[in-house]
Amino acid sequence: MSASASPKTIFNDTLADAFETLKTGASDLLSQRRLQKKIDDLVSIDASGAWELRGYTAAIANEFHDADENFARALRILPNDPNIIVRWLAMLCVTGQVEKVKAKFGEYRHTLEGNLPAMRAVTSLLGYVGLLYDAYSLREELVSIGGDVPEDEFQGDLGIASAQVVGEVIPSDLFQFEEPLPCSNYAVNADDATALLAAHGLEGDAWSEPVGCAIKFLREKRLKIVAVKSSFVPHDNLPATVHVQILVATTPSLCTEAEWDYYGRLAMENFSAVSSGAASLAFLPTLAEAADANIA
Repeated sequence: MSASASPKTIFNDTLADAFETLKTGASDLLSQRRLQKKIDDLVSIDASGAWELRGYTAAIANEFHDADENFARALRILPNDPNIIVRWLAMLCVTGQVEKVKAKFGEYRHTLEGNLPAMRAVTSLLGYVGLLYDAYSLREELVSIGGDVPEDEFQGDLGIASAQVVGEVIPSDLFQFEEPLPCSNYAVNADDATALLAAHGLEGDAWSEPVGCAIKFLREKRLKIVAVKSSFVPHDNLPATVHVQILVATTPSLCTEAEWDYYGRLAMENFSAVSSGAASLAFLPTLAEAADANIA
């Protein structure tokens, strides 16, 4: 990195590396050491940014209490900074900490009111972990105050929450969040979500429990999630159900193996959304199998 690089450049470049490492589940000492070296370069010129990056470094090491403490320190330096709040929520989302996502969203929601890019980003993050009711509610609030929701993102019955990939179009009002945040599309509203949960005898955050479990499981396997697609599936004589497809950056054979192992873990849990039949999950591969070597 150039000695003349600005604090913002150092921070953004390091943040992109840290977030990518966090998503893949890598927790090796070399990755942590590289991040620490960049933090050392930043600490004297951007104290808040340095604490935030320490938060990511701790999360990469699965030291989540320390990660939260470091983000809190960053916010004490820059109180109510929406970028820090969004990135804190992003860290919690990609590590599958659904209960903390819910709690921190409730704690900081008032600070995001009126900030259209931040509200849109958080709507996407909530969708990523299956907090669909909260996502729908925030999206409706966003639209009510003039937030721009491109029409082609909300056609049909498919709700999508995905991590940005190279070449994907990022809405212009998210440019200030330069790291790759998960983003989501929705076709139903909060009332629909409430009615659907009630029809299955469920309430609150039932959909998020198996999704959060899957995110944690795939990080343990060091398999990167590319997207989470939540589809509402209608039935003739029964309430609609939610089918969650988790796209994984791996081959079909490894994806099938991971899904089988995940269902072994799911069998030991008692997630009401799954046991009631209100939700189902599947892993989908995004990579082709390697071609067999042609040995003469």
